[in-house]
Amino acid sequence: MDDRHDFAQAALAELVGSRLCHDLVNPLSAISNGMELLQLSGAPRSPELDLIASALGDAMARVRFFRVAFGAVRDGETLSERELGDVISEVYAAGRLNVQWDVTGDLPRREAKLAFLMLNCAETALPLGGDLVISRDGSDWVSSGRGRKLVVDGVLWSILDRPGLAPAAPPASRVQFAMLRQECNRLGAGLLVRFDEENSALSLRLSRL
Repeated sequence: MDDRHDFAQAALAELVGSRLCHDLVNPLSAISNGMELLQLSGAPRSPELDLIASALGDAMARVRFFRVAFGAVRDGETLSERELGDVISEVYAAGRLNVQWDVTGDLPRREAKLAFLMLNCAETALPLGGDLVISRDGSDWVSSGRGRKLVVDGVLWSILDRPGLAPAAPPASRVQFAMLRQECNRLGAGLLVRFDEENSALSLRLSRL
């Protein structure tokens, strides 16, 4: 059997993620340019235009976030401290979740991917909002948070701390759990997940084994 074109499914999934984000940026940028032209033409502000501008900003921020979290990574790629901070602040600027990016310096894209996937998983446990901190402890990644209410889907979280017991792939809206597990397997890393239901708190620690 000729398997020269039998590409790894994980790599293909990342490439699809990058392609979708890349192709979405063009029409979103065109809408943004159109909004700027309207402003320059002296068109009066209106609630409708403000709503469009807000939705556009949110969409652009999410595409940037998803491109890091779900997109492909090439060797040697890095992301600047400013770019990472901007993406985090833009995505969570108007939401109920306050995210503190407590990481200094530029990062290899692979490391940023790990952090964004951890954040994307952690936020699902705080549906009513709260506070999340992303930091580093040596080579470990740490995500800790507390909110008004802690909601834990045991099946989803078992993908991370007990991967062999996961009965099926997660739903599309929670694919970040499978992607983070995939990254841990790729890097030979382990995940420690802890929940404090009494205080509506959680913590994740990703460590190289």
